[in-house]
Amino acid sequence: MKETTTTVEKEKVDCSYSEYRIGLTTYRVKISFNSDTDESLEDIINRLIAREIEKSA
Repeated sequence: MKETTTTVEKEKVDCSYSEYRIGLTTYRVKISFNSDTDESLEDIINRLIAREIEKSA
């Protein structure tokens, strides 16, 4: 069997991790934000809340 390895360089992005424990399983979730966006964090949160309200209506 032939093994191929490819290396891809990604842009460095500021991100953080949150850990959630459900039962005996721990989930590590990567959180990252696009630094090139014009939206503030408040705008993003308001958009997400509005989307959830539309779904539940």
